[in-house]
Amino acid sequence: MSLNIKILSEAADQARGLCMDAVEASKSGHLGLPLGCAEMGAVLYGYALKYNPDKPRWINRDIFVLSAGHGSMFLYAWLHMSGYDLPMSEIKRFRQLDSKTPGHPESHITSGVETTTGPLGQGAGNSVGMAIASKWLAANFNKPGFEIFDFRTYAVCGDGDLMEGVASEAASLAGHLRLSNLCWIYDNNHVTLDGPASWSFSEDVMTRFVGYGWNVTRVADANDLMMLARGYENLRPCLPAGE
Repeated sequence: MSLNIKILSEAADQARGLCMDAVEASKSGHLGLPLGCAEMGAVLYGYALKYNPDKPRWINRDIFVLSAGHGSMFLYAWLHMSGYDLPMSEIKRFRQLDSKTPGHPESHITSGVETTTGPLGQGAGNSVGMAIASKWLAANFNKPGFEIFDFRTYAVCGDGDLMEGVASEAASLAGHLRLSNLCWIYDNNHVTLDGPASWSFSEDVMTRFVGYGWNVTRVADANDLMMLARGYENLRPCLPAGE
């Protein structure tokens, strides 16, 4: 699949606009991740992910988890623009009672949301379980010439996620199991909900994940669509070190 820079760039700008309007209308919500990661979403939903919005529970779909669930408008914008059952009327009801766009993504409420994420680090742990499930399904049901299961799991994590013990334990297990179908996208913006991440967090995350056995790729400019696409290609499949 080719990368249409013009269309994806326009889509990123439209997603930013949706997010700003929704947060402004509700007078609440978080804009940092939705605005800063717009190009990440454009390349994910417009290039990297394998999905069908008309069949959101297709068994071999790629799975996307927004572990940084406070940035929920990022996910809602891309689900809406990708054709999932999330109309503009629900975008306008962001964070309102009984809407399909609650403050944190809820899997039983919104089409295309794979898991409920609220506590930081939880979605990262969920994604490891999903990647393990994919490997188990492939081992038990795939036959030569009949590869039924080969889906991958992608997750967006922020600084707050990677400060949590549950994310560290899950990452360690993923490295140990050499989960070549798992990709974490780290939004390293040096910010937490309490303020600058430097107040409480200064570790070298890249080196830590290399130590876990992950294959780590640094994307220098998260607004560069081509650079992001090359990063995803490097992570498709996302091979742990040494594989």
